[in-house]
Order: sequence, then C-alpha cells, then structure tokens
Amino acid sequence: MESLRKGDIARLYLVDVPYFADKLYDYYIPAELSAKVFEGSLVSVPFGTGNRRMNGVVRQISDVSGYDSLKPIISVSGDEPLVDSEQMALAEFLKEYTLCTVGEALRAIVPSAAFSKITEYARINPDKEYDAASGKLSERSVAILNYIGGFDKVHLSKLSVEFGEDYSKYFAPLVKGKYVIRFTDVSEGSKGKTELVATLAVSAEEALDIANGAPGALRLRSEKQAEVLRCLAASGEMSREELSAACGCTTAHISALEKKGLVTTRKETVFRNPYKNSTPIKENIVLSEEQTRAYHKLCSLYEDPSPKAALLYGVTGSGKTSVIKKMIDRARADGKGVIMLVPEIALTPQAVAVFCGYYGECVSVLHSGLSQGERFDAYRRIRDGLSDIVIGTRSAIFAPLKNIGLIIIDEEQEHTYKSDSDPKYLAHDVARYRSMVHSSMLLLASATPSFASYYKAVSGKYSLVELKERYGGATLPQVKICDMRREVSAGNASPIGMELATRLSETVEKGRQAIVFLNRRGYNSSVTCMSCGETVKCPNCSVSLTFHTGRVSVSADGSDLEKSRARSGYLICHYCGHREKVPEKCPSCKKEHFRFMGCGTQKAEEEIKKIVPDAKISRMDMDTTGTKSAHGEILEEFRSEKTNILLGTQMVAKGHDFPKVTLVGVMGADSSLYLDDYRAAERTFSMLTQVIGRAGRKGGEEGLAVVQTLNPDCSVIREAATQNYRAFYEREIRIRKNLAFPPFCDMVVLTLAASDEALLSASAVKLSERLQDMLKKEYPDIGLQAFGPFENPVYKVQNVCRMRMVLKCRVNKRLRKMLSELLLEFGKNTKKKVNLSIDINPSGL
Repeated sequence: MESLRKGDIARLYLVDVPYFADKLYDYYIPAELSAKVFEGSLVSVPFGTGNRRMNGVVRQISDVSGYDSLKPIISVSGDEPLVDSEQMALAEFLKEYTLCTVGEALRAIVPSAAFSKITEYARINPDKEYDAASGKLSERSVAILNYIGGFDKVHLSKLSVEFGEDYSKYFAPLVKGKYVIRFTDVSEGSKGKTELVATLAVSAEEALDIANGAPGALRLRSEKQAEVLRCLAASGEMSREELSAACGCTTAHISALEKKGLVTTRKETVFRNPYKNSTPIKENIVLSEEQTRAYHKLCSLYEDPSPKAALLYGVTGSGKTSVIKKMIDRARADGKGVIMLVPEIALTPQAVAVFCGYYGECVSVLHSGLSQGERFDAYRRIRDGLSDIVIGTRSAIFAPLKNIGLIIIDEEQEHTYKSDSDPKYLAHDVARYRSMVHSSMLLLASATPSFASYYKAVSGKYSLVELKERYGGATLPQVKICDMRREVSAGNASPIGMELATRLSETVEKGRQAIVFLNRRGYNSSVTCMSCGETVKCPNCSVSLTFHTGRVSVSADGSDLEKSRARSGYLICHYCGHREKVPEKCPSCKKEHFRFMGCGTQKAEEEIKKIVPDAKISRMDMDTTGTKSAHGEILEEFRSEKTNILLGTQMVAKGHDFPKVTLVGVMGADSSLYLDDYRAAERTFSMLTQVIGRAGRKGGEEGLAVVQTLNPDCSVIREAATQNYRAFYEREIRIRKNLAFPPFCDMVVLTLAASDEALLSASAVKLSERLQDMLKKEYPDIGLQAFGPFENPVYKVQNVCRMRMVLKCRVNKRLRKMLSELLLEFGKNTKKKVNLSIDINPSGL
C-alpha cells in the first residue's frame, strides 16, 4: 500500500451487496484519480477474495483508516458525483427506516441509467487443457467447463440458471486451476443524449453563392451539401435531425462541409420529454366560497416556517385539484419547488394534461412507464434546476429538487404508495422526511382518506381542511343497490343485472357516457372440473389459472360457443405469467367436462355488447394497457367521446373527471370485502366511493350509480353509496381500537422464502425460536404479539415457497435494531438458500 496522505482514503458503500455485508468500506484513492473522486462519486472497486469488480458510492473522503492494507479504487464514473449530500442522507434514512441496504436505496433514488453496468463473464483458458483422466475436478465442475467451452464467453448469471444457485462452488476450482478466465466488462452510466448542431462558418450570402454554383465560388461535390448550406442560410443553425428531415442529408454531408470550413458543429444536450408538446391551457381558476376558505387555511399553514402537514378531505367532485393548483402557484411565487404524487400510471395522462398545459415546460414527469432514457433526462432536468414542478407516481418522491416548498400526495389512501420490493418504503414517510429537511408543507388529498391519515388529522397531528360540497352546484349521484340474488332467482344468468342493462341502454340513447367497474380481468376467474371439482392450477404457483378468451367462431345456432371459446382462449397465471391452452382432460381425474366460473372484464365486455350492440366500448385493464401510451389513448378516446362506455378494473375508478359521464355501474361490489385483511372494509368503501363519484360531476347533469352486490344490506356498501365517510370511519375505528389494529399499533411481516420446503419449514421454526429468545434476553423491553410461523396466503410463487410471521407492535428505533439483527444473522447463516425479508406496515397481509 502507498503511504497515505490527507484525502487518500475513500469510505464508501457498495451498491450490490446483501444486507449483512452493507457497511462502509475503506479504499485508497490512486494519485491519478485523486482529482476525480468526491463525496457522492460512483466508483468501481475490487471486492472479496476473488476481487470481484463492483460499484461503490463514496460516503466521505478521509485520511485515517482502521486497516493496515487497502485495495485501490479502479475507476470513477463521470465527472460529477452521482448523488449529493441530501440524497446520501436520504439513502441512509431509508436503510434505517425500511431495513434495506444503502445500495437498494440509491437505486430507488437515482435512475438506473446513471449507474455503471458491471457484467462478469467466463471463457476457456486456451493455454490450459484439462486431462479428464486426472480426476482433479468433480463431475459438475467438468460439466460447467464443457458448457463454457461451447461459447466464446458465458455470462455468470447464465451458469446460475443452467447449474443452480450453488454453481459457484463447482466453478471456483475451474478459476483456481486456471482452466477458465473470469473477467469483467464495465459500461459507464448514461451521460444523457446529445445531438449534433450545425452553424454556418461563413456569411449567409457566401453560403448561398457556393450552394448555387456562382462563378468563382467554391465547388461542392454533391447537391445534398448545397441543400445543407441553403437550409443553414435560411435558419442560422439546425440540428442533424432537422437537416435530415429538411433535405435528406447525412452526418457525412455535414462533416464534409465542416472540413471545407463552411460550417461548424457542436454537441448539445437533448432532454427527451414525451410531454413536451402538451396543449397549453390558459385557465383562470375561480374558487367557490368553500374552496377559498380551504385555500386561505392552507396558505396560513404554508406560511409557518416549520415543517407541517395538512389533509385536504373533500367529497368527490368538490374541486380539490383547483385548490391544489392554487397552492402550487403560491409555492412557486416564493421560488419554491413542488412535488405532486399520483397513485397510478393510469392517472398520469390526465394529471399531465392538466398540469403540463397549465405550467408548460416547468413540469417534469417521473413514472415507470417512461423509457430509461426519458426517465434519466427528466431526472437531469430536475437536478439542473430546469423544472420546479414534478408530477409522478410513488418514486417521484425522490426527485432531486433543491428547494422544496410543497409536497402533495393526491388520492393519498392508495396502497400503491407503498413499495413491495426493497426499499419497502411508504411515500408518506419519505415525504414527511423531506418536508422536515426542507421545512416545507406536506399536503395529502382524498375523498376517502386512509385511516392512518384521518386519525392523525382528527387527533391534531395533521391540520384537517374540508370540502363538503361539489363544485359548481353539482350534486352527488343517486345510488341504486341491486341484489344479484334476486336476478339469479328470476332466471337472469348474465353478470349484468336488469337495472344496469336498462340504464346502459338509456345512457347510450341519450348520447351520454357510462363507466362500468369490475375489479377482475380476464374472461372467467377459474376453470373447474365437473367430475372431481378440482380447478386447473398454475404449475409454478399455488393459485388457479384465469381463463382469457381469444377469437371465437361458433355455429349458426350458437351451440358450440363454450367449446369454441375454450379452444381459442388460454389460461394464464396472474402471478408468474405462465400461459397454457385449456386442457382437453382434467389433470387430476382425466375426465373431459369443465365448468368456466366467474366473470372478468372480457366477459363483461361481451355481455355489454349484447345489451347495447351499437355502443362503442373501451376496456381498460392490464391486458389492454401493455403498451407505453395505451393508458392515455384509451382515456383520450373516452374524453373525446369516441367511445360511449369505459369498462375496466380499478384503473377507471379514481381521479378521472369526465363531464359527460352520468352513469356508473359497479359489478361485484362486495367481492373485496371477504379478503383476509383488516383493511378489507376500508378499501372496499374507498373503491366504491371513488367509482360512484365519477358520475354527475358536471352541474345540471344528474348522475346515477348502479351497484350490484350479493350483500345489499352491508353497512360498508350503504355508507359508500351515501358517501358518508365520517359514519364509516367512526364505526370502523372502534373495531380497530378494540382489536388493536392500526392506527393503534404497527404491523410487521417477516417472510421466509426458499425453493426447498423442508429447509423453509426448519428455518421458520428457527426464526420463531430466535425471535422469542431475543425478546427474553437482549430486548425484554419490547412488547409485541407474534403470530406464526404459517404459510403465506399464496404459498408458492414461481416455484419459491413462502412462510411468514406477523408481529403486532409499536415500531421504534429499538424494534428496528432488533429486526436488523435478525436480518444480519439470517443473511450470514443461510447463505442465500433461505431469504428473509421484513416489511413494516405492508400494503397487504
């Protein structure tokens, strides 16, 4: 090791290490890199006994290390740090708060395009041959050697797939014996897109003389070069793409002119922005008296220099968005930035249309539907101060705004604000943290607030601001609750009841629009054998396969409809994506008779077409929104009245404002009530209230909602029908308090996953025993109730089995310390054969 000088040591986090190895590591900075390494820099370093090359992010530069010998930093990615001090602190907050690694947190904060990609390969060593007769290698090692020999190079992840996760112990002797060469390929993270811009190096008059072949002028070799000069003489400067579109030139034509000294070129950064051409909206927001009172109350809170939070609770159609836009104007007037979260990609096209049209290019959009390049460019625009408004889904909370004045979480009750993968964060928690750092305001908005937020509001932790009336004189829709049991008794086998069928026909006849909600995609929810009663299950997961129909051809009398549908359709697993044809015989008893049960959006669409054959129907679910722009296209067709009926899953239920929608139909209103989750009633109430609220939002247009259910006397459904959130909350919160469920406690789920069932069961027992031991010895001060271990509701997914424990407790630093120790112990002892993950207050039980 070189003699250490001040600033020679970098303390850094490795990006892709397991939890038990997530800590600060010391590396020395070679002299040639000393001017390039800063706090927050992305570097490449050797790690472990095999010196595997890995990404690291520098936490601090130091001149002291507790180690006698240090490895060097190999390279630095980019000229600027990957993250600043605020982003690094945010990553460390996520590690402590959600029990993830710092690397996982950084990958959530920074777009993946910014990271260097390190790929490990293996190839045969041509200078060393293996003598099979020597018996130095095991059979599996020889098999791996022969496999690698069939390629120029093999990605190490491919070896894991072909030979199992424990391939490394058979691969290691090949490297040690120098039979194979292990090497690394590093591709630096994106620096953004650039474009070539050409400018005249001579006067426009001289350029035209040359282009037109004037006497004594320089001669050109092609007409394309002349066209380039004419275009530049007219426009001054143009990008290569613009020149190509205008005159069909190539980069070679521009380069030739540059060599002749006629043009100069430069590279300019290009920000890819799919929302750049949004239609401008010049809107004078006129607030009602009630909205004005709400706005003034929020302004008084905003002006308080300390961090603060408010809940804007308003009935559907009350104009919460107008109040929010006024608050955005207020924050921007102070030179502050705004982050606005929306719950799903399905809402983004509408939010973008409103906000991009109103605020122009000051808006940047962040969501998972963008390409990596578009997302990285939006991130850079925000970081460089070119945008002061950020709109997006959950991950937009990490937007690198420098001076945040307002963070808004719209439809704040949505479970999609909770991440189910590491880091398992809730957007509300990150928003509170960032509001504290920036001394800014957190504004939650909803017609059906989560119990956690509303409880904080009524108990004084948040300020409660209410909008009790619909804007513009609009009234809440009339609601008809239809008992589907009577439909069946009357001989109606269709999933569309008579009331809904009649109202759909009337709505289409009047030239109005309707939304039909059914929270189940596909055609039938299951296929069941009529002989033995078994459903056709996924071979990889412990769930039934869902039937999706294809094109159907039937005989004139329609007698072969079901058989034809079965032949043309397919069964699909909504967990792993497995797809197969409908079997001719039952896999269990080998009999031939199947029954197709349940109704999904495909079947509902077919039934609606029978009722209103002339109607134009748009279906919006996961099957119809697979392409990048599908959400926006479907919504725009409906908004422009090219379709009469919008049918879909929860994508159609929330946040949309369609003035001509006078009818909402809800199918299977009570289906979500029977989920094994303490929030089943809360989520059912929220969903029903939201979708019912889509009807009659325009003043003078009376709305109607038809709610189909098998449980018409259910208090949840009846309270949702009248949008009586307060009555529902007061009844439900008493139950929560008596049973000690959130918000009166926290829930923690410890999930074990393994492909080996016996090992999983044994590990679950060990986890339970170790937890009890820690509570008795190291952490006797922690009070909690532990349930389990038991199988997950869906036990097997993609051939990985899962068991879990559920803890009722109060989450604090002490509890997090205990859970962190559990993660460390299991990570070290199980060696990836069993994975333990911990989710604090998960989105679902």
